[in-house]
Amino acid sequence: VFMIGIFDSGIGGLGVAIQIRKKAPRADLVYFGDLANMPYGPRKTEELFKLTLNAMRFLKSRGATQFVAACNSLSVAVIAPLADLFETPKTRVIEMVAPTVSAVCERTSGKILIVATLATVRSGIYKRAFTQQGASVDVIALPELAEAIEHQACEKELEAIIAPAVQKAINVRAELLVFGCTQFPFARSVFLHSFEKRGYEIELFDPSEAVADEV
Repeated sequence: VFMIGIFDSGIGGLGVAIQIRKKAPRADLVYFGDLANMPYGPRKTEELFKLTLNAMRFLKSRGATQFVAACNSLSVAVIAPLADLFETPKTRVIEMVAPTVSAVCERTSGKILIVATLATVRSGIYKRAFTQQGASVDVIALPELAEAIEHQACEKELEAIIAPAVQKAINVRAELLVFGCTQFPFARSVFLHSFEKRGYEIELFDPSEAVADEV
């Protein structure tokens, strides 16, 4: 039996699940959205470790044999020790960062801006990973965005939340913006509209497809 277990703090990981389904239409999937503890972004590493352990145990109880941590806040600091507990010769634990960095570095050599949750930015995982590849990268936290998306905030509210990221991208002359949170692509149209209003061209990168390729 082979079943892919995907988990996130809410709806964000569904974007990853959709891409996996496109690439593996016959695969068995089980999805866990931890709405009771959403958002993960403001939480400390110790809390994230416990929540991730519980999610993986839950998915395993439902038959999952492979695990996808579809949440950027669950950086390597959280996933690595859990991988030691759950990985076997036939089982893998896949996180978001490594596939994302690899795909983005193949795509551009220009300035990159990562927009992410506070936990992801604090971890420094993207900054380190891109720097190790010789890429030029800046990061900015949007602490309120994931929860606003989950609660279906209106476009005006979302525009106000993402405004600092739009300004940062323009200031640093970023060529590519990476959604460092799986919820953020659900506001893709708002990002596009905000940049269009400023007359600034930038590529928006959703890591879901890169992670699905890895899966």
